[in-house]
Amino acid sequence: MKTAKHLTVEHLWQCERLGSPCISPDGRWAVVDQSTFSMESNDSATQLWLYSVDGKSRKQLTSAGKKNTAPQWSPDGKLIAFCAKRDGDDEPQLYVIAPDGGEARRVTKLSTGVAGICWFPDSKRIAAVSWVWPELKTDAQQAKRRKEQKESKVQAKVVEVDNYRHWDHWICDGTRPQLFEINIASGTAKNLFAGKPWSLPQGDPGANDFAISPDGTEVAWVQQKDVTRLTDPSTLILLNLKSRKTKTIDLGTMWLASPVYSHDGTRMVVLATPADAPTQHTRLMLIDRKSGKSERLAANWPRSVGTYGSANPLWSADDSAILFAAEDSGVQHLWSLALDAVEPKVIAHGGHIMLFSQSADGKTIVYTKASIDHPARLFALDDKGDRRIDRLNTFLDKVPVGKWESRTVKGWQGEPVQTFVIYPPTYDAKKKYPLLHSIHGGPHAAHMDTWHYRWNVHAFAAQGYVVAAVNYHGSAGFDEKFLGSIDGDLGQRELADTEAVTDLLIKEGIVDKNKLYASGGSYGGYMVAWMNGHTDRYKAYVCHAGVYNWLSQFGDDGYLWLNKELGVWPWQDLEKYQSQSPHAFAKNFKTPTLVIHGELDYRVPYYEGLEYYNTLRAKGIPARLVVYPDENHWILKPQNSRLWYQEFFAWLKRF
Repeated sequence: MKTAKHLTVEHLWQCERLGSPCISPDGRWAVVDQSTFSMESNDSATQLWLYSVDGKSRKQLTSAGKKNTAPQWSPDGKLIAFCAKRDGDDEPQLYVIAPDGGEARRVTKLSTGVAGICWFPDSKRIAAVSWVWPELKTDAQQAKRRKEQKESKVQAKVVEVDNYRHWDHWICDGTRPQLFEINIASGTAKNLFAGKPWSLPQGDPGANDFAISPDGTEVAWVQQKDVTRLTDPSTLILLNLKSRKTKTIDLGTMWLASPVYSHDGTRMVVLATPADAPTQHTRLMLIDRKSGKSERLAANWPRSVGTYGSANPLWSADDSAILFAAEDSGVQHLWSLALDAVEPKVIAHGGHIMLFSQSADGKTIVYTKASIDHPARLFALDDKGDRRIDRLNTFLDKVPVGKWESRTVKGWQGEPVQTFVIYPPTYDAKKKYPLLHSIHGGPHAAHMDTWHYRWNVHAFAAQGYVVAAVNYHGSAGFDEKFLGSIDGDLGQRELADTEAVTDLLIKEGIVDKNKLYASGGSYGGYMVAWMNGHTDRYKAYVCHAGVYNWLSQFGDDGYLWLNKELGVWPWQDLEKYQSQSPHAFAKNFKTPTLVIHGELDYRVPYYEGLEYYNTLRAKGIPARLVVYPDENHWILKPQNSRLWYQEFFAWLKRF
C-alpha cells in the first residue's frame, strides 16, 4: 500500500469503528458491533464480530441487515442477543444467534421496536426498552396508532409539557419509554409498566437506566420525579416482579444513572449528579437494598465518576470493589474502587477507555481504548497484563501524523490549565507555523487523548497548522472548583486560557503571531463568536453549531437549564444575562467567520447560526454559511463530512 502524504477525511471514513464489547461468561471470547462506512453510497453497515481474548482468532458473526447493534452474551453462554432492523422490520427488533454462527433468529415483532436490552439471570428472558402509548393495552392498538399518526395529513405538534424536543427529535406524542420482559423461546413481550405511571428517562433511555437483580425477581430503574421533565431530579424505583410491589429510593435533588446490583443482591451502586448544581462531580453512591440507606464512596476523591453518566460501573466478581471509567486531566482510565478505599486505583490506562465488560469470574476484562493517534481498539486485561486483540485499521500505520504533547500553562489569573498541542507531520522546529485553536464544547466536557472523527486534530495539523486543544476553566476531568468556575460568568476565563496558550506558543517561536485562527463547535462555537467581540488578533474563525444569542437560545431543548449556566433568568437580570452573550458585542466584530449548522439541531437551534451569519453580513464582514437540512448537532453522514472538512480548510486558507 502506498504511503499517504497525510491524514485526510477519506481516511477517517475508511476507519472501521468499534461499538460496545461484551465478553463471554467464560472469558474466552468478546463480541462487539463493528461499523464500516461507504463514501460512495453515503451509508454505513454494522455487523457483529467475535474476537478471542488471547488475540489469536476473529470471525464475523452476522452479515445480514445493516444495523446489528448492542450484542449481549447470555449468562449461560449459549446465545448472543442483539438489536437489528432487517428485511420485514419496521422498527429494530430483538434477535439471538449462537456464538458458533448460523442464522440469527428474530425473537420479537413489536410494532414499537426494542432497544436497551439486558438478559435476566435465567438466560430465558430479556428486558428491553420500547416507546409506547401507556394507555393502549395491546401491540395491535400500538401499531394502529402509529400507522394513523404516520399517515395523518396533519403533522402539527401540540404541546403542554416543559420538555418536548431532545437533540434532534420530538418527544411530545404521548409515548413513554417503558420496560418489557421478553420470553426468548416464544417471543412474547410483556410490558412491566402496564397500567402504571412509570417511565424510563425520556432522554435517550437504554440499558444503563435499569438493572435486574441477580435472582431475577426484581427490576430497578431510574425515573424523573416528573416523567415529562428531562431536567428534573430522579429516583430509583425497585419493582418485585411477583408481588408487583415497589420501593422508591430517593437520594434528593440528584440525577441518577447506571444502577447495578451486587452479585449477592444485598447492595446496589448508582451514579448521582446534583441536579441543582450541575458543576458538582458525579458521585458513586452505595445503597443498602434492604434499608435503602446510601453513602457516597470515595467522597474526597477530587474527580468526577464519569462525565454525563459515562462511567458504566460494574461490581467486581467478589463484590469488594466497583469498576468504572473516569476522566483525569484529559485522559480517561479504567479504575477500580475498593468499597473501603479513600480513592480508586487505575487498572488500565487511557488514552480514552470508554466501554468495558467483565467475565463471570472477574479474571478477564475487555475494553475499547482510543488515543489522539488512533481510533478505538479492543483490548483484553487479565493477570498476564493487557493486550490488543483486534486487527482493525492497519492502513493508518502508513499514514504520517505529527507528534503531540500534553502541557500545563498559566491561564486565567495564573491558574494551571492543561492543553494538548499537536504538530504537523513535517514539523520543523526552525520554522514558525500558523496556529489553529480547536475549542471543545460542553462547556463541561473536555479535550481528551482520543480519536475524533468530526474534529480530528491530526487532520487539522496535516494542513500545516500547529493545533491547540485547551481544557479551559469549566472543563471536565479536574476538581469541582475548576469545573464550576465559569458558572454565571461565561466567556472570560475560557478566553483568558485560550489566549494564554496563544501567547506561550508565540513566545516560544512555534507559531506565527500573524497567522492565528480559531474554530469550535457547540460551546466551542460560542467561544469563537465571543472571541470575535473581544479580540481582533485572529485572522479567521469557524463557528459550528455555536450559541450566538443566549436570549434566542431560549428556544433550545434544554432551556430550563440556562439559568444554571448563566446564573440568572433573563427576566431577573437582563444585563447580566446579555453580558455573557456574543451578540451583545457585535459592534466589535471584525473577523471573517465560516458559520456551519444543521437544521435538525435542537440543542443549539440553527437560527443561532443564521443570526450570527446575518449580523456579520450586515456589518460587511466576510462570512460564509453552510447549512445541512439533514444533520443535527453533529455531521454524521460521510459525504456531508467531506464537504465540512473541505469548507473548513478552504475558509482558513483563504485568510
